Amino acid sequence: MLERLNVSGFAVARSVVVELSPGLNVFTGETGAGKSLVVGALAFVFGARRGREVIASGAERATVEALLTLGGERVTIERSLSLSGRSTARLNGEGATVERLQALAGQFVDIHGQSEQIAILRPAVQLAVLDEFAGLASKRQAVTRLVREVRETRRRLRTLVTGEHERERLAEQLRFETAEIAEAGLVPGEDETLRQEHARLANAGRLLEDATAALEALEAPAFGEASAALASLLARDPGTAGLTELATALDTATTDLGRGLRRYRDGLEENPERLAAVEERLDRLARLKRKFGDTVDAVIAYGQDAARRLAELESGEADAEVLRGREASLLGSLAEAAAALSRDRRSAAGDLVHAIAGELGHLGMGGATLSVGFACDDDPEGPVVSLPDYEIVITHSPLAGEGEPLARAVTEGGVDRVEFLASFNPGEAPRSLAAVASGGETSRFLLALTTVLGSAAEPRLVVFDEVDEGVGGRAGRLVGEALARLAQRHQVLCVTHLPQVAAFATRHFTVTKQSDGSRTWSDVAVVEGDARVDELAAMLGGLSEGSRQAAREMLDGSRAGAT
Repeated sequence: MLERLNVSGFAVARSVVVELSPGLNVFTGETGAGKSLVVGALAFVFGARRGREVIASGAERATVEALLTLGGERVTIERSLSLSGRSTARLNGEGATVERLQALAGQFVDIHGQSEQIAILRPAVQLAVLDEFAGLASKRQAVTRLVREVRETRRRLRTLVTGEHERERLAEQLRFETAEIAEAGLVPGEDETLRQEHARLANAGRLLEDATAALEALEAPAFGEASAALASLLARDPGTAGLTELATALDTATTDLGRGLRRYRDGLEENPERLAAVEERLDRLARLKRKFGDTVDAVIAYGQDAARRLAELESGEADAEVLRGREASLLGSLAEAAAALSRDRRSAAGDLVHAIAGELGHLGMGGATLSVGFACDDDPEGPVVSLPDYEIVITHSPLAGEGEPLARAVTEGGVDRVEFLASFNPGEAPRSLAAVASGGETSRFLLALTTVLGSAAEPRLVVFDEVDEGVGGRAGRLVGEALARLAQRHQVLCVTHLPQVAAFATRHFTVTKQSDGSRTWSDVAVVEGDARVDELAAMLGGLSEGSRQAAREMLDGSRAGAT
């Protein structure tokens, strides 16, 4: 429950303190006195966006503080807006975000102003109202989740498919490159080995000549003569033993060198066919290295990387198939969830129409005819559901049936387009509420709807800003009775211009405009006893003994009607 509202520097309020009571709290006053400032202040403190224009003339900031009792605990909310445009909020003395205030308000506050009366004429709002009445929040959330999953799956699929041509071109290139490298049968380091072989084959003739010449030099008589002379030296001079050892080592080395030269010479041959094959292989390797790397090892590494990239591209095709399968599965689940949600809505629509019609009867609109129209649009990409193209649900009327299975357009709210239909005059066919409702009829419809929705809801704070707009005095009493019934379960705040409504208030506030010649502001005060009689009399047309007597009778009648 809202216990107190402190308003300073906000709109036409310099400093206003409003002590509220349970039940029906009514605000009255002359046109232009600022009766709606309480509604505006409440919306602001609970997170509504406001600009610097709400700061009162001459004030440095606008501040609203609300004292509440929620779940047996006292809660204080304070929100300020400075001339710089900076907004600050505190919850029980600690800093709070606007989003937190809005979330708190969503738990227990309903503010109905003229904009909300217009909002009820919108089909999207009417659909939300029907879901709230039927208690379908969880089923609607399930549909919302599935719709979002379908959208995300399709987005990922589009991303894959959009680059399909480019992906296929790259895959074809990689297939060609990996095949070319694989067919070459490369061996690490073979380019260096082949260059050495090519050098031997290309110079085989000259190499044979040089090897033969070297062997002939080693076998020349001079080497034998040198050995014999050294042996003679040793025989004559033992001091030449060191030279003899060197001669022996030279002889051994010469023998080994000759043996190696003969093996090398015997292995050499002029082989034009092999030379051509080596040159051809080196040429192939050179082409591969120009395309893929500086060495054979680099070409092999490129081929391995290309094979990996090709595998990733080919797995992308598999991913697309997986996504297509997931899309089909999700659409199936969505079709079931959306169809079940729609059937529950249609079943509940008759009960809602019946309940609203009953409340409208209490509000002097017993001749109103209400119904709910359901429509489904075709969409080849939507879920397949068995629902009629169009169906009107009247109070406890039988449903039209399942209809032909068709792919239907779907939003996060399901496959239904819902519109409230009404006829407020006998003999007129029901049409959309927006087309037939006047201001007063819209006001009473909103009040009836709020009463129906609030009958089973947890106690809340319900705020009406001139819900009796367009309502005459005769219907005003009925509106007051409805507000009083609603206030038996909820705390209700109502700005009104009708004394017939104000007479039902548990607590009656008047809003008056004050001025000191340079500034103008509004004050809010509780009126009781004779002061309240005078206020109602003034609202009836003027202060006279006759109007005061009428006001007293109105108060007595409201007390009797509220019991």
